[in-house]
Order: sequence, then structure tokens, then C-alpha cells
Amino acid sequence: MIKTLTIYLILSILTTTSVFTSDDFVYDIYLIISGSPTFSIFKDERIPGLTDKTAFGYGFTGRVMWHPDRNLSFGIMSGYLLLANDEIEIKPQVNGDKFSKAYASLHAVPLQFVVTTQKHGFEAGIGMGPYILISNIEYETIATSNRNELGLTLFSSYTFPLTEQIDIGPEIRVLYLSYRGIFSIMPTFTLRYNVWSY
Repeated sequence: MIKTLTIYLILSILTTTSVFTSDDFVYDIYLIISGSPTFSIFKDERIPGLTDKTAFGYGFTGRVMWHPDRNLSFGIMSGYLLLANDEIEIKPQVNGDKFSKAYASLHAVPLQFVVTTQKHGFEAGIGMGPYILISNIEYETIATSNRNELGLTLFSSYTFPLTEQIDIGPEIRVLYLSYRGIFSIMPTFTLRYNVWSY
């Protein structure tokens, strides 16, 4: 994963250098906002004793992209994802007591560098960088833990113009977190706004 990231960054720097070699280009700054349900598959148990390795959630992401007048664009992406939300039934410690419940959830916040290529409304991209994973367990009190994990995001979309500055369309997004073995699929609706052209 680290070798792939290094090669990816070197290629991006070389491409960026070539972009600056001409003064004839028009540069655009885009804000892209996406919202979607998520379907996640867990390689390992996300909670000890929980056998179900699939979960549903939702997510919202935004990315700011610098797009010179050629196929490549570069930017950063962040957002919020709910990967899993579980209700756990706890057996009583003493006979006659009622069952109690605990609640556990796993959230993710991406902070990624993104490179995309686009043509005729189609766009494909890759994001690499850390995800902040936030685990919450609620049982009488709330316990929270955080962990940074390297993640990979792949996405592909098709947008069509709504106005001169706004495009909308569908997007499919795939997320992979290698350490926890989490694989998520997100069918997404995307809004793309041209913030500035110069």
C-alpha cells in the first residue's frame, strides 16, 4: 500500500509539473458534494460475538478539485460516513432480571488526496490518505475510541449540466480499509459546482 501511494504521488507531481508548462489553459475550481447509502462488508467481526459481517449505513462527502483545461484534476476530499450501527442484546447477570441493550456504531471521516480524469461528462478518480475511524459503544455510559487508518477510495461518475455552473448525476464509489478489512460500496448522487474559472 505504501509503495502504491509513493508511485501515485510521484506520477501526480510529474503530471502537475507538465500542466504548468503552458499559459493558454483555463483553470477551474470545482466543489463536488455527494450523498449516499452505504453497504459494507467486514472481513473480521466488527464486535466480538456478532456473526453478521455486513452492515448498512450512509455517508456524505465533499471534495474541492482544481481542474486545468485538460483531462486531469487534483484536490482534497473529506466527509462523514456511518459504516455500522448495531444493537446488542445483553443477557441478565441474575435470574429474573430483564435483558438489557447496548449500542455500538462505527463512523469514518476521510482526509484524502484525490486525482481524477474526466471527459464528456464521465469522471473516474482515486483518493488515498487517512480515514479517522470513530467507534462508539453506549451501555449506561458512552465509550469512544479513535484510530487513523490508511484507506483507498475509487469512484466513477457521469454528470450532465443543470445550469452553466452546476452539473448533477450518479456516481458509484468503492472504499477499502485494509487494516480492518472493510469494503464498502456507495451508490451516490453527485452535485458539481464550478466555483471559479480563471
